Amino acid sequence: VLDMSMTPVEKLRHQCLQRGAHGIKGFARQFRIMDDSGDKKIDMEEFKKGLHDFKVFLSPGEVDALFKELDKDGNGTISFNEFLVSLRPPMSAARLERITQAFHKMDKSGDGIITIQ
Repeated sequence: VLDMSMTPVEKLRHQCLQRGAHGIKGFARQFRIMDDSGDKKIDMEEFKKGLHDFKVFLSPGEVDALFKELDKDGNGTISFNEFLVSLRPPMSAARLERITQAFHKMDKSGDGIITIQ
């Protein structure tokens, strides 16, 4: 059940998860389903059809706003990378903390840069 307080991105993410998209591989599959032309980009028509197929019901204004939000470079299409970056759920605090700890362990000089020697 969709929560009406969800943003359009959250609604789309929720529907992808409901359809079995778990992790990057699952979201990649959802992208391929939406990409009717097979050009590894989703245009507005493919996007609208995909939203309809996923039963993500948004107002026309929400669809336009969502498309613009996902189309990071503003070229009129959503690339595979733009789709994945926008839809992957935010990292949990615990995971972010583990990554930060690992980074600090590798940053021997403490300058915020990992140097390979």
